[in-house]
Amino acid sequence: MRPLTPEDLLIRQKPVTSSDWGMSAGDSRTANVVSGVVSLERFQQLEMLIRNSPLNADPYLELARIYLQAHRWVDAKRVLDRAFQQFTDHEEIVTLREDAQLARSLELHHEAEAAYAAEPTVLTEDALQRSTIELNALRQRVCRDRLERHPERIELYIPLANALEKLGNTDDAIDFLRRAVDQPSLRAAAALQLGYVYLRARRIPESLSSFRRAALFRIPPPSDAIKREALTAAADLAQRSNMIDSARRYVELLVELTPTDVALQKRLAELRQTAF
Repeated sequence: MRPLTPEDLLIRQKPVTSSDWGMSAGDSRTANVVSGVVSLERFQQLEMLIRNSPLNADPYLELARIYLQAHRWVDAKRVLDRAFQQFTDHEEIVTLREDAQLARSLELHHEAEAAYAAEPTVLTEDALQRSTIELNALRQRVCRDRLERHPERIELYIPLANALEKLGNTDDAIDFLRRAVDQPSLRAAAALQLGYVYLRARRIPESLSSFRRAALFRIPPPSDAIKREALTAAADLAQRSNMIDSARRYVELLVELTPTDVALQKRLAELRQTAF
């Protein structure tokens, strides 16, 4: 079983796949679940087991996984709510219940986005704003609850900060991202996100510094994807701020990453002409 990860909580844009909450295909009890085929008889067996043996967590979990894999978030939450009444400290039940809530909230948010895109009115805009607030309030609560249960999961600082910023709590978001930057395993991703938060807050020098740090950390070095995104953000911001020498240097580093990129080479040539 794979619960939603911090990355999912941060920016889950793609639909949840049927494997996200599955058990291993080698588990004979869940062979039909993995293949997407669940008999009515199995549903009835599980419901009966829950009624007759309410203190056994396994039937709740199996039925909840079936619903989660079918993207039936409301049904999954109904089963997990019943399980939670019996097993308030069962980590897997608590985690799956949170995942079902998040998945349903995200689905409602996507529906609100689609409705607004199709018909941008005051009503659809208000509905989109409400769904955004509700989604990020839930993300904040889930991150905080998981950190309370597992204080060592400091990687949750990043999605927590993202939710806080979207709720208008920029100072708290910055505080959590600064804490994450102090952790070697998180520092590049956290510095990148911090750069965007500073940028949206119009704190340009701090934003540029954070993008630069995200790209140039040495221990450990950032992934190529983070380095490229951070350098691109830094180059764009420096150029918009008329800091041509800095923009040129960031584009030079981008060209080193992708020397065959014709558009980057052209941009570098233009910056060199501007600089001199």
